[in-house]
Amino acid sequence: ISGLSCLGRGNEAFQQFLEMRRHGADTDMFTFGSMLKAIGSSSSLLEGRQVHALILKTGYESDVNVQNGLISMYARRGEIGEARDVFALVEAPDLVSWNSLLTGYAQHGYGKEVVEVFEQMRRLNVQPDNTTFLLVLTACSHAGLVDTGLEYFNLMKTNGFLAGARLEHYTCVVDLLGRAGHLQEAEALINDMPIAPGVSVYRALLSACQIHGNLEIAIRVTTRLIELYPHDSSAHVQLSKAFAGDGHWGDAAEVREAMAGKGIVKNPAWSCVEDRVQVG
Repeated sequence: ISGLSCLGRGNEAFQQFLEMRRHGADTDMFTFGSMLKAIGSSSSLLEGRQVHALILKTGYESDVNVQNGLISMYARRGEIGEARDVFALVEAPDLVSWNSLLTGYAQHGYGKEVVEVFEQMRRLNVQPDNTTFLLVLTACSHAGLVDTGLEYFNLMKTNGFLAGARLEHYTCVVDLLGRAGHLQEAEALINDMPIAPGVSVYRALLSACQIHGNLEIAIRVTTRLIELYPHDSSAHVQLSKAFAGDGHWGDAAEVREAMAGKGIVKNPAWSCVEDRVQVG
């Protein structure tokens, strides 16, 4: 069951769980933990409720690891109210409990609720980790909570978490600043990063440049992308689009010619239309 869960094969894991029950094998908190993980990723919510009922029947509902699994399962399925109800029953929530609840809110667009939960953690002196900050920064970015997001990024600095910050954290903050139109601040942050900026960071800023029509920074960003990844067609295409979007058709043509000279081919766009076929 644990192996199938790790592979994301939730339906098969559930069938193995049923087989285990039919043979009278005992289930424990580890079994339930694996099952809840499997259901959260690929099985149906109905199966999750059945496992929850069995947890109540067998008396494991007070185990914090099982409770965390329930929070995560309901949160992943978008049943935020039920996730919150389980969380409220946890006598001593650990960091996994808090992060599981935050993940549910963040994944389903509840940015303000993420902030509320994080502030509750701070009031209770619950020490966050880099995963917590990533969830909070992502939620702030998507909800347009620029000042709050920057406050939390600064909190990472003062609490010593910035040393362990990953590329995803910086991408979130660049995206946060970019969405709000603070393009120069976003570029300055990239230039001051203690780790090497990756493609995701540059593309977050480039996307903001296109939204806000800042050709100057867009050119610098795409030029840097091309320096780092000279055979990446998307960087060349973005630079060409940046020039064309500002009416610099000659420059756009030069970029396309440079692509041809390097033998770089633009990846074709494609779409897929599903034909609904009923199987009798």
